[in-house]
Amino acid sequence: MLFRSRCPSYTFDVSWEPYFLRPNMPEEGIEKAPNTPDNPRVGARMKQAGASVGIDFTGKCDRAPNTMKAHCLSEYIKDTHGTEVQNQFQEKLFEMYFTTGLYPDIDNLTALATSIGLSEDDVAKARRVLESGELEKTVASKASRFSRQIQGVPYFIINGEPAFSGAQNVETFVSVFNEC
Repeated sequence: MLFRSRCPSYTFDVSWEPYFLRPNMPEEGIEKAPNTPDNPRVGARMKQAGASVGIDFTGKCDRAPNTMKAHCLSEYIKDTHGTEVQNQFQEKLFEMYFTTGLYPDIDNLTALATSIGLSEDDVAKARRVLESGELEKTVASKASRFSRQIQGVPYFIINGEPAFSGAQNVETFVSVFNEC
C-alpha cells in the first residue's frame, strides 16, 4: 500500500511476505485447549496491547492455524491486484482469525476475498489457485528464505535492509526513515 507521510520526501510501499511461525503445522491446524479463565487463549498483556490500538484479540478460534493457504491468497492478491489490496486483505485476515475466530480455510479465505471487493470471477480464480496448490512452492520458498534472517513477526525490512522486529512506536519508524 502506498502511504504518504507528513514529510513529502517519503513514499511507502508496504507488502506482506510469507513467514511460517509453525512451518510443520498440519493443514487442518492443531486443536487449542479450551479458553477458560484459568487458561485463557489470549493473555492479559496481549489483550491490553490490542485494546490500546483498537484490536480485540478474542481467542475464539479453536485451532492453531496452518497459514499456507492464507499466504498463497495474499501472494495471489499482491500479484493480481497490488499491495494496496493485499494490505486490505491482510487487515481483514487478522480480524477474521484473531477477533471473529474463523479458521483460514479455503471457504473462509475466499469469502474474505469477496468481502474486500474482488470480483466473482477473480474469487473463482483465487479458489482454483488455493485448491490446486500452485503457489505453495513459491510461498514455501519465500518463507524459507525469510526464516534465515527473521526470528519473529512482525518484522520490518526498509529499503531492502533488515530494520527491526516486533511492534514499534511511531518514533522508531521515524528514526529509521530519517537515516535513509
